[in-house]
Amino acid sequence: MIRLEGGWEIRIVHLNNIAGVAGDLRDYQREQGHDALVLAHKRYSMQEPDFPLVLDGFVGFNLELLFHLPLLRSADIIHIHGGIRRSQVVLRTLKRKSKARWILHYHGSESRMGYGMHHRDLADAKIISTPDLIKWHPDAVWLPNPISEVFEEPVQPRPDRPTLFRIGHFPTKRSIKGTDMIQKALASLVQERKVELIIVEKKTHKETMSIMRGVDVVVDQLNNLSIFSKVALEAMAIGVPAISSYDDSMFPQDCPVLKANSEGDLGNQVLGILENGIEEDLRERCMNYVRRYHNPRHVVRKLSEIYASA
Repeated sequence: MIRLEGGWEIRIVHLNNIAGVAGDLRDYQREQGHDALVLAHKRYSMQEPDFPLVLDGFVGFNLELLFHLPLLRSADIIHIHGGIRRSQVVLRTLKRKSKARWILHYHGSESRMGYGMHHRDLADAKIISTPDLIKWHPDAVWLPNPISEVFEEPVQPRPDRPTLFRIGHFPTKRSIKGTDMIQKALASLVQERKVELIIVEKKTHKETMSIMRGVDVVVDQLNNLSIFSKVALEAMAIGVPAISSYDDSMFPQDCPVLKANSEGDLGNQVLGILENGIEEDLRERCMNYVRRYHNPRHVVRKLSEIYASA
């Protein structure tokens, strides 16, 4: 039995670092006293991995894991982010020789598109990052994404706005985030100089958060995925309200994300804000929501329970 808190230090190896989740978990697991490490491609990693992967492709990934075999065999927990692809066959061999508990952590596209849905029998426990993924993983536990921005100073609202009302949009992939529809929904307001739409792409996380601090509201995404993304949570953590398409029945009742499931909805939400201002307590409700459900220390404690019961 592995004791995870107030007991022995354990070695946790995170494989892959999707949306920076592994890096955040690592940092707060270290705070608990564990030897937590990230093994990931540097160019796909929001934070610096402890062991950078270099090679890509079917052969490259398997060779990389063979190279890092001593590290992986020393682990008490192997926490794999993004599922396992069919070609990643070396993991099956490693599992047979491993003393570790294996956790498969699904983040979204690997499940919706199917490419990370292989070798699921290797898991001692499964985790999903967003509640919609339960349809693909009915035996998984929902672990809310850790949002380290809860510990940062919130932005201060601008009482006398010297510039246009600023709307920030931070797409990682325009086709998934619905960027074209967002631009279309806001086109008339932009043309009438009522709002400024700032689209931010290909920036570091630090640069992205710095720009986010200068907007009045964030439009996360407009699609049929039924969820909002980590971008909305990062915005709310620093007191910037977020608008997104999502199914509110999947989230806690106190979720303060402003819902817009169509271009018309989005236009109306923004018009309402322009005419009436942002609700007086909305910023505080946004920050409280992220603190309550996405505080990294709370998330890591829940993750420790998952590890212990796997």
